[in-house]
Amino acid sequence: MSVPIAIFASGRGSNFEVIADACAAGRLDASVVVLVCDRPGAPVLDAAKRRGIPALLIPPPAVGPGISPAARQELRELHDREILAQLSPYAPRFLVFAGYLRRVSRVLIEEFRGERGQSRIVNVHPSLLPAFPGLGSYARAFAHGAKVAGVTVHLVEEELDLGPICAQEAFSIADCRTAGEVERRGLAIEHRLYPETLGWILKESFEMQDREGRPCVCPN
Repeated sequence: MSVPIAIFASGRGSNFEVIADACAAGRLDASVVVLVCDRPGAPVLDAAKRRGIPALLIPPPAVGPGISPAARQELRELHDREILAQLSPYAPRFLVFAGYLRRVSRVLIEEFRGERGQSRIVNVHPSLLPAFPGLGSYARAFAHGAKVAGVTVHLVEEELDLGPICAQEAFSIADCRTAGEVERRGLAIEHRLYPETLGWILKESFEMQDREGRPCVCPN
């Protein structure tokens, strides 16, 4: 039986398309039950419509200047409760982040906590974490003169981009002339590595540490 997943995305949706197409073709034993998007007009909404996948558009609350960290966190939790309410009828087993540009709160994370305590929220990040967390990672690697960049698939926890690592792959950018070239190379790896890694993560057949006892996610 395929695993029901909800994909979260904010922009173009190239990883959404790759994952949805892998599910439809039977290359990934999962079914995309819904797309969750936070940005009106995002191209990923059209990608979902073309594939007949339902979409939930749930913009975040407006945040004014000078808002306190506590108030910001409260708004984030309010937004996540709204997501959970609208997501409930679709009953996904996993949440798969594919270019979702918002931090989530413990409200969402704890709702998708597995029986062994593992997060059932997965993300792909455009760097070799813990290097270059946050936004614009490919461009930042290029601007810093890095010789390599990379892609990381990890489980999501409340700390930004610090969840247990599932898979990583590095690639050379020493000969790249623009940040756009770095991004194109990285996206090609994302589109291969993410579905491959989801193939075993969604089976929930993995250990939460490697042979040396370091925290990571290793397939059985």
